[in-house]
Amino acid sequence: MLGIALGNWREAARRCALSEGRVLNWVVRYGWKLPKRLEAPHPREVLSPVVGVITPAESLQERLKHDAEATRLGLSTAARKASLSLADRDGDEVVHASARLKDVVSSAAQLHGWNAEAGVNVGVQVNIPLPSAEEIAERKAIHAKLDKLFPPDV
Repeated sequence: MLGIALGNWREAARRCALSEGRVLNWVVRYGWKLPKRLEAPHPREVLSPVVGVITPAESLQERLKHDAEATRLGLSTAARKASLSLADRDGDEVVHASARLKDVVSSAAQLHGWNAEAGVNVGVQVNIPLPSAEEIAERKAIHAKLDKLFPPDV
């Protein structure tokens, strides 16, 4: 009974201070059988799948999208302030300041991909042979015959 309860003949022999070999001989001689173990699924299979998990790539993409919008707003505010400030300055100062602003905006545009085209450009080359003068004359003759047989509706 202890072997059945433990599910292991050797462990039952140890607990009863009997020789493992002797107990295993009895198992074979008397045809003792252990009940089949229940096949339990792995604990990972039992747990329900996690829903709504965001991968690191998706998280980074979302963060960059948020940063891009915040950068646009910040640059818009800075451009508005700069335009008010530059209105009272000399031409050379305006050119120097606008060049620095352009550098900042272009680096932000490159970082956030604002200038990237939405579609994919694919070059396609189509070679269409043009008809020779003889072929053009032949087609015109055929069209003239067809116009005689089937006059076009005017």
